[in-house]
Amino acid sequence: MAKKLRLCLTAFLLLDIIIIGYMLAHSIQTDIPDRLVTYVGEEEEIELPAIYNTEDTVTALSVKNQSSGFSMKSKQTGSYQVPVRLFGIVPIKNVDVKVIRKMKLAPSGEPIGIYVETNGLLVLDTIEIEGRDGLTYAPGEHILQAGDYILKWNHQPVPTIRRLNRQIQKTGKKKVPVTIRRENEEIEIAIQPILTTDQTYKIGTWVREDTQGIGTLTYIKEDGEFGTLGHGISDVDTGTLLNLHGGEMYSTKIVDIIKGDKGEPGELQGYIDMVADNEIGEIRKNTEMGVFGKVDSQKKAQYETDYIPVGMKQDLKRGKAFIYANLEGKARKYEIEIEEIYMNSRDNKSFIIHVTDRRLLKLTGGIVQGMSGSPILQNGKIVGAVTHVLVDDPTKGYGVFIETMLSQ
Repeated sequence: MAKKLRLCLTAFLLLDIIIIGYMLAHSIQTDIPDRLVTYVGEEEEIELPAIYNTEDTVTALSVKNQSSGFSMKSKQTGSYQVPVRLFGIVPIKNVDVKVIRKMKLAPSGEPIGIYVETNGLLVLDTIEIEGRDGLTYAPGEHILQAGDYILKWNHQPVPTIRRLNRQIQKTGKKKVPVTIRRENEEIEIAIQPILTTDQTYKIGTWVREDTQGIGTLTYIKEDGEFGTLGHGISDVDTGTLLNLHGGEMYSTKIVDIIKGDKGEPGELQGYIDMVADNEIGEIRKNTEMGVFGKVDSQKKAQYETDYIPVGMKQDLKRGKAFIYANLEGKARKYEIEIEEIYMNSRDNKSFIIHVTDRRLLKLTGGIVQGMSGSPILQNGKIVGAVTHVLVDDPTKGYGVFIETMLSQ
């Protein structure tokens, strides 16, 4: 009996150790930031659970322990590390700290049209085709993959579908080398076109050369650089992040709003008139965290507002905040609630927002497609941008830290 009791107590002790270990590991991941960005000359207070502290320093980055966290301040830019310990004894992790000069952004909130050209022809799918001889062929199958980019056909650049088709007809049924980019690597394959029933040569492959859509301009810097969307432009069929050759941003007007409902995302519908007079900027970069470029100097004043401070991720607090967007002819604030903050998020789903503004709920039902990039403001700072809607609840969605967008 005593032996069984000892075994039970040992089992419970081991279970307690496992649970405590799991909770500690979870706390380290969620409560202690991996990286922080702060401004020169400003004292920053970082909240941590009371079981963690660091060491006071008076080096270039002055660090002081507090009852629940620490404060830090630096008189110069640079990169530093702040060691965090459990109960002041056990080393847990180092927090990377980057000190930068103060910066301000002009939150825009204006709807914009985006047109981009891919760097190569994006492969969507391969299909079977019927040859002139009545047989079925799939010349691209097992050779091309969805997400590949066709760069050259028979050593000739093919930046457009028209150019590709010309080269295919020119080479006829001859097997020729084709240069493609798969992920980040250029490779050479060989494809043999098939003469089809309509007397043309085909390779049984669907490709795309450009795309367009509507989003919301997030911010403009004083030098005219802009950021928008808060997520990358991906192909709707393959989900592949588009590798851009170039693109433009155009002014647009919202002509209709389809309200979101459970399981059915809503949408801002607008018309993009891609003429020179409507072009407002050049798109230079497409990343997972947003689309970036530069606004035309003559159009800059039309899309910028007052410049306000940038709020770093440690500045975000659960509670009241605002989406800033032009959905009714003029940009205005719509109240939201920040419900969860993922301090160590490395993607574009950094925090969860909940739309509480009755006017916005009546207008859109919450967050809809086209609102991506809408700046999020809290306590007089721009802290993030809208990125995604929760399909099962359009009143909720995700935001990306503005510092994450600026780091691209």
